Amino acid sequence: MTPPPPPAASGTPTGQNPDAERRLSALRHDLRNDLATALLAADLLSNDPDERVKRHAATIIAALEKATDRLRQSRSRS
Repeated sequence: MTPPPPPAASGTPTGQNPDAERRLSALRHDLRNDLATALLAADLLSNDPDERVKRHAATIIAALEKATDRLRQSRSRS
């Protein structure tokens, strides 16, 4: 008897549930779109003449880029 394949990074054996993998891929896609929209708005705010607005925009941009990177990493692990 051969042992089962090792689990993927997501904790689910690869190919075991293609429907779940499809839904996860669609969710990642939708989240990336939402993050891109927020990133665009924050980028526009970073051009504001008020220095406080610029600082807050930089904080938002950093958080959005971190979230985008996490999504990218999760895609490469699944």
